[in-house]
Amino acid sequence: MRTFQDEVRRALTKYALLPTIFLAVIGLVLVGISWERYVVVASDESRVVAAEVIAGILRDYDGRTQTVAEMATTAGIGQLRHDAAARAELYGYLYHEVNIAHDGTLFFLLDREEKLVLGSWDYLPEGLATLGSQWGILRRLKERPSEPQTEFIAHEALYEDDDLVIGRAICNEEGHLQGYILFVLPGRYLRSNITSPYLDFVLQDRFGNTCVRTGSSYTTGGLRKLAPEIRRTNHWLAEFRHQEYYVTQQPVADGAFTLFTVMPVSSLLQRYYLGIGIVAGVLLLMIPILLVSVRRESRARARAIAEEEARATAVSEMRRLESQFNPHFLFNTLENIKFMVKLDLQAAQRMLMNLSRILRYSIKGEERKVTLREDLSYTHSYMEIQQYRFGRRLVYDETIPEAVGDCRIPRLLFQPVLENAIRYGASEDGSIVIRLDVSWEERPAGKVLCVRIADQGPGLPKKRLQAIRGMLAEGADPALHTGICNIHRRLQLMYGRPYGLQLECPPAGGTVVTLRLPFEKEGVPC
Repeated sequence: MRTFQDEVRRALTKYALLPTIFLAVIGLVLVGISWERYVVVASDESRVVAAEVIAGILRDYDGRTQTVAEMATTAGIGQLRHDAAARAELYGYLYHEVNIAHDGTLFFLLDREEKLVLGSWDYLPEGLATLGSQWGILRRLKERPSEPQTEFIAHEALYEDDDLVIGRAICNEEGHLQGYILFVLPGRYLRSNITSPYLDFVLQDRFGNTCVRTGSSYTTGGLRKLAPEIRRTNHWLAEFRHQEYYVTQQPVADGAFTLFTVMPVSSLLQRYYLGIGIVAGVLLLMIPILLVSVRRESRARARAIAEEEARATAVSEMRRLESQFNPHFLFNTLENIKFMVKLDLQAAQRMLMNLSRILRYSIKGEERKVTLREDLSYTHSYMEIQQYRFGRRLVYDETIPEAVGDCRIPRLLFQPVLENAIRYGASEDGSIVIRLDVSWEERPAGKVLCVRIADQGPGLPKKRLQAIRGMLAEGADPALHTGICNIHRRLQLMYGRPYGLQLECPPAGGTVVTLRLPFEKEGVPC
């Protein structure tokens, strides 16, 4: 009964619940892969490329400032005002360099008093002219003349990107400050080089000011400061103005600037949440339904199996008793005893004792399982009576290993098969040769006890053999079929579908019946 209950639970779990859970897990894995590929990896790759572009621009213009500084040192900044040839040569180089990319870059060459010597314009941009050497890039160049400096200066238009200034101090051979060279790159040029259709970039300077941005504005309070929700987030989600963004950041130019990537993910997350919600809802709906169905089905099947097993066992045992002790069997046995009383009194007494032992065993209690040794004892009594009846015509042999003597088997297991072999296993000369072998097989689920009963009769016609095999496969009703069908059905009801009876008719002749059941001792599988 428990075997079939377990089979029902396993079947329902295997074919309904597990596939549903598997699909849900696959869905979550796909969501994770999608997020990793289209959000995390895309953000990282875009940020790395944009940072490399900005760093490349800074390296390029740093090299140009170095070249200009060397040319100005050679010519002398003071002499440039009077030497038209040197002035024209330097101006030609600067003009070529700032126009080579058509990016709108400006250049300004200043002397030590910060007066304009050469420039794209005749005056400094407002952001540079108002600060002078007291603040900003000129002050840092004056303090550290050996190092190039970069800085963003506010654009005249409030909502335009800041312009990037790249400068270097010009010193003579003794190291004395002679002047400055400054390149001013418009912010729109930087923006055009790092624009992406999938996310926004924000470039922030060391003071926390937003210098260049693509896409939406992520500042707060009308200031140039990046919103704290964005600024404090790296490789995670940030909520800003009721929207969700995936934010990453990376230092650029040795920490002089910080590049942020800001990807809007609100709509994507809503789709994910909707999909996960649908899957979770289906699971929450299906799991209780499946559990209730499993419980109901297993209980109903258990009740049906219990009733069928009880009925099958009762009918099977009753039919066996009818077969064993029908009037013909008793009449023939008693007639043999009557004649043996006159011819061989001891043989007659032995037959009476065997018949008495068979009757007692058949009506013994309600115990359904006995040891193989005990059932064989009954079988020996039965076969001894049959040998008295058939004499030398009946030859019975058996091979029983000692290791299987304590195995627990269903009561009255062998007799119906042996009776069939005696009834239908006679050869053409009338002899009946029956052999019983018991062995075991090793299987992944454990040992299997095999009982093989073979005769040397004519066997079964092919159609009859196929018909009986069909009844065995379909589980014939014990009320309609007796003998081996009842044994097969009983074994499957007791132990499950992997066990039962197998019927064969070898080409050499005869009939072989093989019974397979669990290798149990005291009810515990070995």
